[in-house]
Amino acid sequence: MTVRKMRAVAAGEVPVDGGTAVQERADRPVFRGNGEHDYVCVSCGSLLAAGMDPQYMTRRVRVRCARCRTVNISAELPVQAARRPRRGA
Repeated sequence: MTVRKMRAVAAGEVPVDGGTAVQERADRPVFRGNGEHDYVCVSCGSLLAAGMDPQYMTRRVRVRCARCRTVNISAELPVQAARRPRRGA
């Protein structure tokens, strides 16, 4: 399996339509699938998702690592807001 390093979520990058999965134990991944990629934490290298295909690890999927508490995202592209920002208030 190919190992892919996730990346940390940048400030202001949290989409309103996404959720954060919390890893409860560092020795157990949050997600398991039959795909070709394993996803690891950007900070400590802990396994967060095993055997996942990229089409399931979208910008809306964030995972909080149990070991270092870093919130990870697998999307290679920066996340854009789901809504337009308010104009002059």
